[in-house]
Amino acid sequence: MALRPQEVIPPQCLSHLERDSRGYPVIPTVGRDAEGAYFGAIDERRKLVLATFDWCAVCGLPFGDEARWQVLPHFGDIPLPEEVGLAEAPVHEICAVYSAQVCPFLSSQGARLGDDKRRGTRREETVQVVGYSRTKSVEAFRSSLQDDLFVLHFLHDKVIGSFSYSGPEEVKERYEDLLAAELRIEIPAAEKVLIDRFNAMSTPDEPTGDPGAVVAGAAVMIGAGFAPDIFRVQGMQRFDERDSYGLIARQFLERSGLTEAAATFPDASGKAAAQWLLDKGDDVPAVLSLWRDLGKQRVSGRTIPKQRPVGPGRSVGKNTPCPCGSGRKARRCHPAGIPESL
Repeated sequence: MALRPQEVIPPQCLSHLERDSRGYPVIPTVGRDAEGAYFGAIDERRKLVLATFDWCAVCGLPFGDEARWQVLPHFGDIPLPEEVGLAEAPVHEICAVYSAQVCPFLSSQGARLGDDKRRGTRREETVQVVGYSRTKSVEAFRSSLQDDLFVLHFLHDKVIGSFSYSGPEEVKERYEDLLAAELRIEIPAAEKVLIDRFNAMSTPDEPTGDPGAVVAGAAVMIGAGFAPDIFRVQGMQRFDERDSYGLIARQFLERSGLTEAAATFPDASGKAAAQWLLDKGDDVPAVLSLWRDLGKQRVSGRTIPKQRPVGPGRSVGKNTPCPCGSGRKARRCHPAGIPESL
């Protein structure tokens, strides 16, 4: 049975979030406007912001060196997958354990989801939560629930831990330990501007709509717009229809463009995003770094060079040992050749 939010001490990292009338924190993946939050669906634009800035899907603060935790199907005695791709954005461990106690779906056996796309989905009797060391990529995939819809999937690898539970009482001790060890997450000034705007219910430049859409535009400009198929993702079409986003994204690939934007850009989110990227220096989150590399290739016209295969009929005789080191003849082991890097 789910505990009411008032019955669970929240972690420090949730203190900046707005609360709804029931006391639930309005988490970053939830769309909202001046009239309130919409817990019935996950907003894909908001997921893109989390992926770009490497933020937790519950508290909306940066991961840093911490693991990324995800709810997975319960595997029982089967080894946990070392690599996994999921449509849900990852969270801090303390946020996962907090959610296990207060989220109506995660905390209650037999609970059902109620949003339009997943209506009737029932929670498993035992919930498994797995921590991965990193998010290696975020990609747009066609939704399994709706053919004309693309959603973001977060791909993680390297398992570092896991826990499972059936009810909130089973994670109480773990949560108390995490609360006792929790450290304040230090946020640089530019990133704080972005986090505050992203988690607000309204902002001056978006008084009636979702402020998350404005921060999503900033994410597009600093590199997310170069992610493959990103404008096929639900809610992202508005950014593809305006040429200005593409032009700015190209300018933001250069340090000079970022420096100018950090000083003079008219939009507060875009200005803060440019400064955030400058502050990061060489420590840009891996996902965003990959997207920016794709952008640089696109702008320069360069492509990733194809690996020249080696093997029978190429640089290796067909009856000689295969270059892969198997000891078998090349014509039987890798008849089409193998990449030189092997």
